[in-house]
Amino acid sequence: MKILILRVENGEVKEKSVVEGDMHSVLKNTVVKALDYWDPTKSDLVVMRHSHEIQVQLPLTKEQYELYSRFNLRRLGDRAAFTIPLYIVSYENEWRGEELVDTKIFVVSPYIDERVEEEVTRLAMTITSYESEEE
Repeated sequence: MKILILRVENGEVKEKSVVEGDMHSVLKNTVVKALDYWDPTKSDLVVMRHSHEIQVQLPLTKEQYELYSRFNLRRLGDRAAFTIPLYIVSYENEWRGEELVDTKIFVVSPYIDERVEEEVTRLAMTITSYESEEE
């Protein structure tokens, strides 16, 4: 299985790679890599699993159908939706009131195609650009 790994800091992609392997092994290796970046005196180290819904316009090509159908593909009117597992490894974050704000993260998800990669990248950039949204 192809797996996308992103390292994103303050809304900017610092590293991107696509590797072949088992999701759990790649995730564990990414957590170990995050330890090199993590400063335990500044923040928590958090690993969270999310289910992220992706929507695409119909009709799908045969190739898209084959790729997306592995992730609970379903029809929503004139669109199709599927859900991918997405892991966020936050190595620099801070509590602001009741909310944990991530500024530096790794994101690990299945690599499906360029469209899904773009959406996952956009999501990761949005997650870590919290400060700029506040100002």
